[in-house]
Amino acid sequence: MRITTETLPQRQVALTIEVDPERVEKAMRQVARRFAERYDIPGFRRGKAPYEIVVRTFGREVIFEEAVEVLSQEVYREALDQLGLDPYGPGHLERVDPEPLTFRVIVPLKPEVRLGDYRSLRLPYEPPEPTEEEVMEVLERLRRDHAIIEPLSEGVAEPGMMVTVALQARDAEGKVVLEDEVSFVLGQEAPPLPGLEERIAGMALNETRTFELPWPGDESRVLQVEATLTGISRYLLPDLDDALAQTVGDFETLEELRAKIRQDLAAHKRRQYDSEYAERALEVLVDQAEVEFPPQMLEEEIDDLVKDLENSLRRRGKDLESYLKERNQTMEALREELRPHAERRIRRGLVLYQLAQEEGLSVPEEVVEREAQAFRQQAQVSEETWRHLGREVSATIRSRLLARRALERLVEIARGDLAVPGETEPAGEAEAPVVEGASPPGASE
Repeated sequence: MRITTETLPQRQVALTIEVDPERVEKAMRQVARRFAERYDIPGFRRGKAPYEIVVRTFGREVIFEEAVEVLSQEVYREALDQLGLDPYGPGHLERVDPEPLTFRVIVPLKPEVRLGDYRSLRLPYEPPEPTEEEVMEVLERLRRDHAIIEPLSEGVAEPGMMVTVALQARDAEGKVVLEDEVSFVLGQEAPPLPGLEERIAGMALNETRTFELPWPGDESRVLQVEATLTGISRYLLPDLDDALAQTVGDFETLEELRAKIRQDLAAHKRRQYDSEYAERALEVLVDQAEVEFPPQMLEEEIDDLVKDLENSLRRRGKDLESYLKERNQTMEALREELRPHAERRIRRGLVLYQLAQEEGLSVPEEVVEREAQAFRQQAQVSEETWRHLGREVSATIRSRLLARRALERLVEIARGDLAVPGETEPAGEAEAPVVEGASPPGASE
């Protein structure tokens, strides 16, 4: 057996395997023997017909094709062992030449990721502090939450009043598109339809008016609106003082309430910033990394995205076929639309997985088991079903937790918390969330 290799783009290698004629002849005789044992041949007991008779009975081409089928598997495995190849998945038999018998097989190789000098990656870490305007916005919302509302039995709608309006809106064809009763503070809160405030102002209690308003988001269309003022109330905001703080919660003074609001806002902005920071750090690392993977991996990732879409549609009572019809789209077009997203997920997952390997990160099995059991309990999975799914679920959880640890480590590196030898930088703490596409490809979510 003679083997030649050709390196192809996208982590593939082409193997050209030429089989010795003697081995082909031997394989054909083995096939003929099986045929003689399996089928009746006139004049001979089963298994006793000579090779030449079997060939004449079934045809040399049939015997040869059966031998090729057997040999293709045998010589492929032998070639992989001889070359020391560990393929990503099944090879693709591209061509068979009969004389001499030669196979050309495209072998997908496992992905290759080169992160480069990732330990030198740095991004400024500057979480924002809440502004005084943001603190005041929360305080004003608390004032509105604790406003005193005094219904009136008569009067007209004026700015600062709480108004309740029964609305009916029709399109140009007379079809009702909105029918509801809404309440809002005139001049302080946005009404459900743009321009409604001006039409309501000055209306008397129980008065009805009809007018036109532009269609929300499309001023070229109009709505025919009928509005009845069904309620008006005085809307009295409490003073911004210690009494408000004591009403809101366990606070003695307004300054204590301000301090708590500022603290909560800072924590919220920090969490949001940390999420964005982790995303930026991962994008930088992915951009600088050299990532190669076989086309087969990309197609499998697209398969996963299609399945995710099908599951999402099913939860909404729809199916993929109807979805494609609504969009006037073929399955091939959908797969092409998903291709960039699938490629992005693969690259991000591979980079995080490689980072975990190079940093020596792992997930304790007891943590995986605890999460798996929590999932099982929440999903109410039976014992029998768990025997079939438990290992796959645990693998998915392990991949997700490992990706999270890798992302946390990346954040530490980007902030300078893990110093490169020779560097001395202040350390800090940051909690990095798992971002979309951060699981190694192949792990179900």
